[in-house]
Amino acid sequence: MIEIIAGTSVLYLVQLLLPIYLKTGSEPAKRAARAVKNLGESLPVFFTLAVLSIVMDVEANTSIALFWLIIRLLYFVIYTTGIGRQERSQNGTLQETQKIRSLTWSASLFCLIWMTGNLI
Repeated sequence: MIEIIAGTSVLYLVQLLLPIYLKTGSEPAKRAARAVKNLGESLPVFFTLAVLSIVMDVEANTSIALFWLIIRLLYFVIYTTGIGRQERSQNGTLQETQKIRSLTWSASLFCLIWMTGNLI
């Protein structure tokens, strides 16, 4: 689990730095910034569950945590590159949909819920 926590920290660091290296104001830079904000919102929950899993010796959460990390990496790539992105106009405003991104986000949320269930 320690390795997964370290890997998550590296992923967060890479996501923090990537918008700096992308062309300022470009769509990929904007999407990368939104992706890191999203990861930052779920990190406290993940770190809490991971540490509790270590303290309570819940081995089942190790594989779920690894799956969560892989999903979050995929989410980052999908969000930043815009894979599956569709734009549509609704009520005069342009909206972006990305179903694959929503699916990966939902899967990562499910992993956190599953880890919580294992701790109870």
